[in-house]
Amino acid sequence: EQQNIVSLIITDIDQIKQPIKYIAGLDISFVKTNDKAVASMVIFEYETLNIVAKISVNCNMKIPYIASYLAFREAPVFMKLIDIQKEHCPHLTPQVILIDGNGVWHPRRAGIASHFGVLSGIPCFGVSKNVLYADGITREKIEDLLTEKAPEENQYIEVIGDSGNVLGLAYNVTGSVKNAVYISVGHKITLATACDLFKSVTKYRNCEPIRQADLLSREMVGKFS
Repeated sequence: EQQNIVSLIITDIDQIKQPIKYIAGLDISFVKTNDKAVASMVIFEYETLNIVAKISVNCNMKIPYIASYLAFREAPVFMKLIDIQKEHCPHLTPQVILIDGNGVWHPRRAGIASHFGVLSGIPCFGVSKNVLYADGITREKIEDLLTEKAPEENQYIEVIGDSGNVLGLAYNVTGSVKNAVYISVGHKITLATACDLFKSVTKYRNCEPIRQADLLSREMVGKFS
């Protein structure tokens, strides 16, 4: 199935409806003691970064956690969020979605942001706090490159795998290479545009759409504990 997704991914051209009015973040949090989880989507007005909608859905995660197969257990839950949004607030459909995870920065170039992007048809990209080992790239390599080429706050480097394919960007948001974030395109968006959008919605280490989705999903999970 991931190979089918790969053949459908668009990363060389932006297919974003302009002007961008709404942008959203997606994240999921898990109950540590059982299979329950909560996925959340927070939608923002792009110009002001005011929150215009918050949507959460509870689910049971039967598929085990395997780092490079997150899409198979998370994408269906994220699609439920889109279904709810389309039913209850179709006028707030985001033109771009940011997902806590990876897009083409993935062993098979089909992480959650690419998987979800193809399923939903919505342009999206991934932002991760962790380096996913893929195409010969390790955390140590990234930190060495950042130290050499992008040691200051808001500097970044393009990350190219052993195959010669671009995986994404390592973005030094805070000036600490150990706290860099990793941006990769998912679907219907170029890396340059993903980078520009990330910069425009980031106040802290984490971009605001994903930060707020994370806070919401954690808050909802707390009600299960």
